[in-house]
Amino acid sequence: MRAGRSARAGLALLFAAGLAGCGGGGGDDPAPTPTTAEPAGITVRVVDGDLGTPVAGVTVAPVGPAGRTGERLVTGRDGTATVPEGTTLVRARRTGWSAGAADVTGRRATVRMYDQRLQSPEYGVNAQRTRFNPNVRAPVAGSVRRAWRFDGKRLLEFPPAVKDGVLVVGNNAGRVFGIDARTGRQLWTQKRRSYIASSPAIGGRRAYITSMDGVFTAYRLTTGTRLWEYSNGGSPIESSPLVIEDTAYFGAWNGTLTALNLRNGKPRWTYRAGADIKGSAAKAGPNVVFGDYSGVITAVNARTGRRAWSTDVGARLYGGPGVSGNRIVIGDVGGQVVCVDARTGGILWRHATGAYVYASPAIARGTVFIGDYGGAFRALDLRTGAVRWSFAVGGRISGSATVVGDTVYTAVLAAPGQARRTWGLATATGRVRFRGDDGRYSPAVAAGRTVYVIGVRTIDAYRAPAR
Repeated sequence: MRAGRSARAGLALLFAAGLAGCGGGGGDDPAPTPTTAEPAGITVRVVDGDLGTPVAGVTVAPVGPAGRTGERLVTGRDGTATVPEGTTLVRARRTGWSAGAADVTGRRATVRMYDQRLQSPEYGVNAQRTRFNPNVRAPVAGSVRRAWRFDGKRLLEFPPAVKDGVLVVGNNAGRVFGIDARTGRQLWTQKRRSYIASSPAIGGRRAYITSMDGVFTAYRLTTGTRLWEYSNGGSPIESSPLVIEDTAYFGAWNGTLTALNLRNGKPRWTYRAGADIKGSAAKAGPNVVFGDYSGVITAVNARTGRRAWSTDVGARLYGGPGVSGNRIVIGDVGGQVVCVDARTGGILWRHATGAYVYASPAIARGTVFIGDYGGAFRALDLRTGAVRWSFAVGGRISGSATVVGDTVYTAVLAAPGQARRTWGLATATGRVRFRGDDGRYSPAVAAGRTVYVIGVRTIDAYRAPAR
């Protein structure tokens, strides 16, 4: 009997254990095996290439090994979005910004995009050639530590164009450089057959160069690959390209203004002026305006090339015009600054300088800034031509001024034995804010949060700290 009871007790215990294992008992369930959560995806960060700050509201399109995934994501306030696993490339777009793209590295990708309001894509900053961008908040040169210096080896007669993180500039040996705007590193170089006495223009992802052998050349902005050339037959081109949408306008020593189709490098139209065109053209409403060596300023319709009006203002016009609203300002080698009505060509005022005026004007906040060969740099009232202030720079002025924030920059064309000098002056008073020991022609451009000071053959970058 004792043995039977023991056997039955053992069977009961086994049955109870079985029930517990099936969830039928009152014991606790065994602890689950720990698992590792799969990552949610790949983090894409979009930053302003000039300011280093995150960019919200950007549409991000992921691309996988087999092509586009079809998804569209939008960055949040922190400038990030999460794209699916397997993404190898991301493309980013936002209205008013340059398109961006980046390869995925590890589990992240950083895309740099550029606010088009903060660029300086052509001579004079914009199509009106005001040499002033009110959206740029760059530091006064010399007030912060220099970020980098680039040596162009030979004279840089005209300043660079700056767009989408690339500077493009040409020197007097015919060398064209593409420069990384963040680091000052040379990205590419190309050699022209003749020297360059103009600024490039950047439109889309291309850089356009004019040279003194009468050739207009298109390059790929990031690589310097030559895309096509147009020759006007050999007449020197000292005029910096004016780019408006898909057309470039430029003058030449043979007195022709050419409108060039940038899609195929073929002329849309040409206009024959009465003398050499050495300055750069500017946009004034529906027209393109320019001066020539006979002392005539002319407006032609940008689309058709038909003359709208022309006005004889005096002596030779070497520098190009600047346009603000319905007022066009231009310097006269005969020794005056002239303002004409952009609608009719009627003369609104004249200001006598007593010395040659080779420079083009800078125009900002109702003030014209311009220097002359006698060494006087003046701030003139745009409405009346009255002098607001004047500053003696200590030598001749040949290059055009640039306004950055509340500072205007000008440089001295030093004669033998004179000191080289670049000045930064307060726009309101003419008080000295910067004095550099180099410079010759147009002294500065600015884009993003950086002012670039141009010396005889160097470019110095002064950048505001990232916010």
